[in-house]
Amino acid sequence: MRLQSLLSILSLSAAAAASAIPRSNGACADPVFRKEWRELTDGEKAEYLRAAVCLRKLPKAKYADIDAVTTRMDDLVHTHFSLNTEIHFVANFLPWHRWYLQLHEDLLRTECGFKGVHPYWDWTIDADKKDVPNSPVFDPVTGFGGDGKRTGSNEAGFQRCVVDGPFANTNLTLAMGWPDMTVPGNRLHCFTREFNSGGARDENGNLIVGDMQAGAYNSKVMDIIYGFDKYAEMHDMLEGLPHAQIHSAMFGDMGPATSPNEPLFFLHHANVDRVWAKWQGRNATRLADYTGFKDTSKRISASITDTMPAMQLADTEPIVKDYMDTQAGPLCYTYSSS
Repeated sequence: MRLQSLLSILSLSAAAAASAIPRSNGACADPVFRKEWRELTDGEKAEYLRAAVCLRKLPKAKYADIDAVTTRMDDLVHTHFSLNTEIHFVANFLPWHRWYLQLHEDLLRTECGFKGVHPYWDWTIDADKKDVPNSPVFDPVTGFGGDGKRTGSNEAGFQRCVVDGPFANTNLTLAMGWPDMTVPGNRLHCFTREFNSGGARDENGNLIVGDMQAGAYNSKVMDIIYGFDKYAEMHDMLEGLPHAQIHSAMFGDMGPATSPNEPLFFLHHANVDRVWAKWQGRNATRLADYTGFKDTSKRISASITDTMPAMQLADTEPIVKDYMDTQAGPLCYTYSSS
């Protein structure tokens, strides 16, 4: 994630699907409906934002020995950061983040009283318009606020901050903050973004916002991804291009492996999850298609029966097979466009 980087199965019987996919018990009779941010009412947007702010204000419940972990959200951020090479550019990238998203939604409900359903951000809509910086998700009133701004401060970590929206001037303790987003370590810093088009700078040394690398995640790119026949091919391009370039184009706290510090991380990954679900298409073969490697050196083959690391976020490690289908096992949701 470096700055430069990057309903039903028609006539197929349920028994056939079950035999193809070894999954946990549990019926999904009434799946909830995850909507794109633009499809939500203002009230639904406000409720999600309220709960997201709430989770960032609750005290941590895990990692008692890690001083930099201070909030309930930090529990999730620290886990994602610590597992970086075990959950990125490996086969479990998609099922792990599907589990992680569900955990996030569950915490919003159980600990912050969230009454809605987790939304997603379909960035292809904005990319096709070549107008990503003006996406409704960046609205300061009904969205997540916009780009970071220079503050005039000389204190490292507080020189560029998001100054509008519900997360304005939020202080974070994991990662180093701007201008040292890729430097290892932790220090108190303000929540920040640095919209960019891939590295070009203006005469003042500021990154040029431009179209925010829209060519990496527009409909043409997505059509190629949907056209792949095998999981490994689809997964590799989905993670390596649109997924990674959104992280890169927003940068700031979205850039390093502590990227769940960025509230839009979860809407971004909900869209990645939607793309996978759309590719699967309620098709028994694709709901069981899981290949690739468990390690970035590509030495250990992955299996649908693999467990996935959770550190202190779960008492029992989740199993890939239980997170292959959004309407089976522990999951029960669908998307408004899938």
